[in-house]
Amino acid sequence: MMQMRCVSALALRLAIAALSVALGSGFALAQEATPDAINQRLDRIEQKLDTILRRLDANQASKAAGTGQNNAPGAAADKSAPEQSSNVDTSSYKRGVVAIAYIAPDKADALSEIPADSLGSYVYSGGALPLSELSRNGVVYDGLGAIELQGWLKVTEPGRTQLAVEYRATTGSNVFRSPTCIASIWLEDRPIGSRRAEIPMPAREEKTISMLYGADLQPGLYKLRAWLACTAPRDLRKLDAELLIKTPVDMNLRMIDGSELLHQGS
Repeated sequence: MMQMRCVSALALRLAIAALSVALGSGFALAQEATPDAINQRLDRIEQKLDTILRRLDANQASKAAGTGQNNAPGAAADKSAPEQSSNVDTSSYKRGVVAIAYIAPDKADALSEIPADSLGSYVYSGGALPLSELSRNGVVYDGLGAIELQGWLKVTEPGRTQLAVEYRATTGSNVFRSPTCIASIWLEDRPIGSRRAEIPMPAREEKTISMLYGADLQPGLYKLRAWLACTAPRDLRKLDAELLIKTPVDMNLRMIDGSELLHQGS
């Protein structure tokens, strides 16, 4: 503010001086100088005043821009990225997220719908999610299942964090219709991606499809939710899903670690 006042005062003094020269010395100029010389002197005075005014305007605009950037609500925040959970006491959290099992949908157009009734749940700490063998995790069901993950993602490095879902399937030979899979992921109840893809059939040898998502995050805890489901092919031998991660310090996608997934519970 003091600098702006000094510049304004300087501009005012110069303007008054120029006006005095133009008016107070007009008679002397008329006698001692030609009309062309008078015009040149007046043009120089006008140019100096214009230069001072432009500098003053630029200074005021710079001050206003700095004030607006500091005072604008959320100006420093990236609204496209999820905001981390604040003031969270992690002492009550445990490793892994809760995996809730459901019956897999019969048709592709129902893939995005999470059923109202679940088959059971368990804690997922990374690795394969056996959708075709839910009994391996204590869920009593011998058909193809779908999984909803609920918990928190722990982020320790600022920057781009990428999450991927990988499906791996094996079937018999007499399969011609490819199953469709979906993977939807939310952070802080905001979707970061939802994609569908078909697993090529037949899958006498294991076939794999991957779906990749990413978000720019700061260190902290982020509420995580994911929906993983596939329609069932005939003669299914095995169908697994796996959650992968690539943090800003990783060179490649890797299996997510149980320490990066948290949940609350007894």
